[in-house]
Amino acid sequence: MIQWATRAQVEETKVRFYELLNEETLDLTHQITSREFASSLFKSLTETAEGCELSEMVTQDGSILGIVPRTLVHQQNLLHRGIGVLVTKDESISVPQKESKNKYPELYVHRRTDTKRIFPSLYDMFVGGVSMAGEEARLTAAREVAEELGLDRALSDPDMLSDALFNCTICTSYNRCLVTVFCCTFKSNSKDSVKWQDEEVSWGDFVKYDLVVASANLSMNKLMKEGKWPGAIPKTMKKRVEIAEIEIEEESELRHWDYVPDGLLVWEAW
Repeated sequence: MIQWATRAQVEETKVRFYELLNEETLDLTHQITSREFASSLFKSLTETAEGCELSEMVTQDGSILGIVPRTLVHQQNLLHRGIGVLVTKDESISVPQKESKNKYPELYVHRRTDTKRIFPSLYDMFVGGVSMAGEEARLTAAREVAEELGLDRALSDPDMLSDALFNCTICTSYNRCLVTVFCCTFKSNSKDSVKWQDEEVSWGDFVKYDLVVASANLSMNKLMKEGKWPGAIPKTMKKRVEIAEIEIEEESELRHWDYVPDGLLVWEAW
């Protein structure tokens, strides 16, 4: 069965889920994964149950274990569903091939605001977000692109957003997420316009693909030197840094772009 354990603390209440142990509890699982049941269950654990954003706690293959308030996802570092969207200029993009990286369209890179709770002022080549309970990954991707960049057409035009490109799992000491990656194509000759969400983005622009690759490699190398890189160290890292230092001019500010580590992990999977 699914076991629930709660313990009250001075300023907060934490909830822990434990794994589904046998198939006889599938009916119980179905009840727990309903929004009505979850809202009722957590009423005493949240300041207000109404309007509380809910997310799914999942296994690595995406199977739902239960539903939790989104605030607990990061508090307890629960494995949950999320998305990453590469926003490209005029052309879509597919899974990359090493020999043709310079043929890829420009990517939209943005800098997070300095008021963000997580990774303030860092750069990201993905628009990311957490899927709400019961929300399809593709809808999450369209919603996040519309909210963060003002590209509302993604919600109504199925051609603007690609099918899922791939999935990967990010596991760090502060974030565990099953990420589905999409591509959103911005058409420069259309009525589309990027309008940042002020509390989310402080700067953004389209950047040549090879410069994103180079600046990401320099950012990863910096994290590795500081002992802060959360992933495996690529065997080709030294060569990648050498190439990056050639491709990015010495005085360019791209040399000093610090990317969100989680975004870099998804970028490495890409």
